[in-house]
Amino acid sequence: MVGVLRMAYRNLVKRKLRFSLTAAGIAVGVALILSLLSMTATAEQSALQSIRRIAGYDIAIVNSTIRGSLTLPGRQSTTTQRLLSESIAETVLAIQGVYAVTPTLSIRGSLGGTYVTIQGIDSATYTEVVSTVNVVEGGMFTCSDCPEVVVGKGLAEELNISVGSRLALSIGNASREVLVVGVFETGIRLQEMAVYVPLRLVQEMSGLSGYVTSVLVKCVDPSYVDSVANTIRGTIQGVTVVVQRALTNLVEQALSTLNLFFLSIGLVALTAGGFGVMNTMFMAVAERTREIGILKSIGAGDRFIFTLFIAEALIIGAVGSLAGVGVGVLVTQLIPRFAVFGGARLLPGARQFSSVPQNISGLTITPQVVGTAVLIGIAVSVVAGLVPSYRAARIRPAEAIRYV
Repeated sequence: MVGVLRMAYRNLVKRKLRFSLTAAGIAVGVALILSLLSMTATAEQSALQSIRRIAGYDIAIVNSTIRGSLTLPGRQSTTTQRLLSESIAETVLAIQGVYAVTPTLSIRGSLGGTYVTIQGIDSATYTEVVSTVNVVEGGMFTCSDCPEVVVGKGLAEELNISVGSRLALSIGNASREVLVVGVFETGIRLQEMAVYVPLRLVQEMSGLSGYVTSVLVKCVDPSYVDSVANTIRGTIQGVTVVVQRALTNLVEQALSTLNLFFLSIGLVALTAGGFGVMNTMFMAVAERTREIGILKSIGAGDRFIFTLFIAEALIIGAVGSLAGVGVGVLVTQLIPRFAVFGGARLLPGARQFSSVPQNISGLTITPQVVGTAVLIGIAVSVVAGLVPSYRAARIRPAEAIRYV
């Protein structure tokens, strides 16, 4: 096979200009595919990062059995509450693929005489896992048991309170005066009727020290979510694991469609390059008909002739694909710079509204993208060379030697 490749290469370099132009056609298609797939990969990373900022946690762990009860303020009846041991958070944090965890204790209580949903949180880990707390006034509390709260905008408007107000917080029979240090906004009135309170303070007032209602988990990467969820189910008994997948799946489907669209554009360009390969191979067969006849007359079989011309198509595809990778890498480095600087010159205000960071060095180029582009380029070349190679193999020696 090495001898066939060497012979095929010598035949190609005899006609350097034709060889170069044919390989250039493949290179253009491969470069286009590489650039478009890189743009899709970059868009996918950006979209997944945006999802993680918007959606917050990836997994929620709640109890599937009733573990305790509490009495709501001002009521005679006792309401059951599903509880988890807070130590579960440390167990989950030790699982491979987990980035951060935060325990929460959701409970009903009253603030300033108004019944509200109280969310007991550890602000340090909560903001790391759930990054959607939009504090529009003041800020979050920075301690785990201080008498401070962050209230929803809807609740603040209903109670006519603001940052700096002091109110009575009641849970069960316990009551504490708390300071409003922040106001958060979600845009959903019902969600804004809640209040964030330090976790330790809620546990102390409710008599539920060491217990929480849920543990929220953020994974290192969205692709780890399913494996982490399965590990939690197998490690911790009596819990329900809820996976946040709807939004991620929706974006992944959209990106798959975009990826297919870009790939189709590249294949169209590469198909044009494939016709160039086919044309070159047909010309080579016509020009070397006598040579084929001589090879057959000295013992070369149809398989050898077919393999020789397929090898030429393979070399054209390989050289064109490698050149296309080089061009594609260069293009992927230039696209972001043009988007930031060139676009700003062409369209006033483009720099302000551009989604491409000004310090970006290039689009994402993964080994999978490079491998896909190269394999497609070589495959198109080989397929384009099948018919000419078959025709060359079917030439009869006697007719070929007489060919002028």
